[in-house]
Amino acid sequence: MKKRLGNISKITGGQITSRLEKKEIDDLFEIVYESNKPRITREALVLVPRAISNGFVDKSSLMKITCEKEIKKEHDATDLTFFVNEDKITKADTLVLKLSTPYDACVITKDDENLIVSSFCASLTLTDKDVDLLYVLAFLNSKLYQDQIKDLAAGSAIPLISVGAIENVQIPLPPKEEQEKIGKDFINTMKKIKLINKVVALESEKMNSIFYGMEG
Repeated sequence: MKKRLGNISKITGGQITSRLEKKEIDDLFEIVYESNKPRITREALVLVPRAISNGFVDKSSLMKITCEKEIKKEHDATDLTFFVNEDKITKADTLVLKLSTPYDACVITKDDENLIVSSFCASLTLTDKDVDLLYVLAFLNSKLYQDQIKDLAAGSAIPLISVGAIENVQIPLPPKEEQEKIGKDFINTMKKIKLINKVVALESEKMNSIFYGMEG
């Protein structure tokens, strides 16, 4: 059995951050108003495409920004929804997809909540209880999904795929038990890849240290 992604989930585009995307990771971005009215600010982190890696959020690649907004009376600045719509903020047990190549996705855990979703990404919340979240994550990182997205994007002059195109992707749906197994296998594979990459990076750093030490 197959279903449209739009029939099993709600997919929402991210916050418009085109200017912000040009900034480096640790730069601050301010929304400035030419006004003498009182303003309230708070720092926030943005989930940009480069922070989606092997099915997870890479926290070292999140972008830091400063949000600023005029106020008429005292307001609690700790609530991010004061600056950004709630559907643009990450929540646990949802997925975030890249709207640009390579069109992969990540799962949002409790530790990844309260991030602003970039406009170069979209959030996916399941609406069908018979579909497993991690199975959908595995599908969104599969070649079958990539091929469908490329076909839907063919001929488009816009480098970003639309939410509507993603909604039209057909996902195969085996029995729930099989979905859960596929989802768990995918997560275990991604964890292994993450660990291998970490070992490779450490070994590379060790080798570089040897050669730099020879110059001393």
